[in-house]
Amino acid sequence: MNTELPALAPNLATVDRRGVTTGTDTSGAVPVEYRFRAAEGDVRHLIVVFSGFAAPNGYHFAGKSLNGLRANVLWIRDDFDGHYSYYMCRSMNFDIEASVLALIENTMGQLGLGREQVSLLGVSKGGSAALYFGLKYGFRNIVTVVPQFLVGSYVRDRAETGRYMLGPDMPQMHVDMLDGAIPELLKRFGAQGHNVYLFTSEADEQYATEISPHLQLFWACENFNLIRTNSELVRQHGEVSGYNLPLVLGVLSALSDGAVPRLGFVENGAARADPVERQRYLAALRASDALTAVLNKQDIRGNNLLLSGHAFIPGESPHGEFSPVKSLVIEGGGRHWEFPLTTAEAKHTYSLYFDRFARDYANGGFEPEAKTGIPMTGIPGGVFELSVRVVSPAEGIDRRTKLVARRPFDIRRPFGGLEISLIGDEQRVRLVRRPVIGHFSQETAFSLEKSWLKDRTLHVEGVFFVHGVEAAAHGHANYYLVLRGAQATYSFRLGMSRKPVAVRPHLRRGDFGTYDFAYFATSGYKGVALTNARPGDYEVYISMSTGGSLFTASAGGITLS
Repeated sequence: MNTELPALAPNLATVDRRGVTTGTDTSGAVPVEYRFRAAEGDVRHLIVVFSGFAAPNGYHFAGKSLNGLRANVLWIRDDFDGHYSYYMCRSMNFDIEASVLALIENTMGQLGLGREQVSLLGVSKGGSAALYFGLKYGFRNIVTVVPQFLVGSYVRDRAETGRYMLGPDMPQMHVDMLDGAIPELLKRFGAQGHNVYLFTSEADEQYATEISPHLQLFWACENFNLIRTNSELVRQHGEVSGYNLPLVLGVLSALSDGAVPRLGFVENGAARADPVERQRYLAALRASDALTAVLNKQDIRGNNLLLSGHAFIPGESPHGEFSPVKSLVIEGGGRHWEFPLTTAEAKHTYSLYFDRFARDYANGGFEPEAKTGIPMTGIPGGVFELSVRVVSPAEGIDRRTKLVARRPFDIRRPFGGLEISLIGDEQRVRLVRRPVIGHFSQETAFSLEKSWLKDRTLHVEGVFFVHGVEAAAHGHANYYLVLRGAQATYSFRLGMSRKPVAVRPHLRRGDFGTYDFAYFATSGYKGVALTNARPGDYEVYISMSTGGSLFTASAGGITLS
């Protein structure tokens, strides 16, 4: 049939209804940035998330933490003129507060929800905002974690935020007004009609000034719930939310389904450990053959490795603390190289490596002796395994274990005639050193679309892919520019772009792969500086590193004078 077909309509099956959208609400006097995720199923509820200080990209609970909740979620960013505002004011002008409220009400209107179908969530600064907006504007459910009640005094001590909110001179009158913002709401109404869930801990350094004096103000709240954490794993302000995340999610999940929890006063966390049993267990752990070595940060600069992380002998010696000696071992091809490491401070080890009893390995970190990293001079080409050795001479301990990574990574860098790769996961960390000029394959599709050499700046761009090796996303491979001369080889990293129109002519019949990102170019299409390259004739190559393979294509030659 040759009858005309209707145009293709959107296929709703391909639409991710729960995908997070980002926007800026301009309905109020001040633009407000936000993120939003729609509800799953027939859940008619909205969770509004206010962020604390130093939230990643300005949003707390914006990773995977709330993925299990079925409600609509609105994250609001507290970033106005590049400053924090507690979602309230700038120079005591409360147009920020009004604009944030407008965003919440607009979202409620679009969803057809009332205030009883909204839960406000926040940690620290965000916890203060959840209390303030909930109490002032009648949002029924408030989930607040370690909030500040005396906002004025708190921001006065954080001068940048204080000057933005209180005015340049931060007058005491303005401090007093913000100090009273939340307490006065509680004194007036006692949070009656609200469901309040306050998470706190006496281990929070702010507990004595911010939390304890204000608990009595909730006297009229029929459903006031206080969750106070008493755990060796919570030792400061910033650790309360992470410890209580499962319970916070449980409360929010119940509220989203219209089931209002009544917890009352709860003190959670394990009881303090028996000191005798603790000493016995940690001494036995110390005497075992165990060792901990975890890589937290890694990079390659030139021919040097920049590695830092945690490495320590677990457990606790009954005879006191001893200073260990740490080193990195690189092993492969029947040989090994050992490099000294410097002991560094390690934070939160008592929770990261909890093993029946909390143990703080304050000096459990490691880093290179030199800020420039660990030099790989003298290490040949090959594949090498990385391990860490920790020696405690006073205890007669000398142990070595595989280095593992907290998060998987794959870093590849060119250096002269080599490609240096550092690849790690939860099982091992490997170093790969191989020639940066690799395999010339008949399966390669290569085209140098444009190149120029001006005043020792060289630019190249073009198409490079291997049939059967997908190039469907940015980061599918690493591209390098290589100059090989009689006396030296130089190599440089290249960027990549999505240019399907340029790639399409190089597809061969019968290949149904996607190679849209198989377009390489110098960064910003500005070329690379060859200032330090020796004069002479050079063969030019483009290399593509992906998976365990490295492919190369010839790109002509140049002469440097």
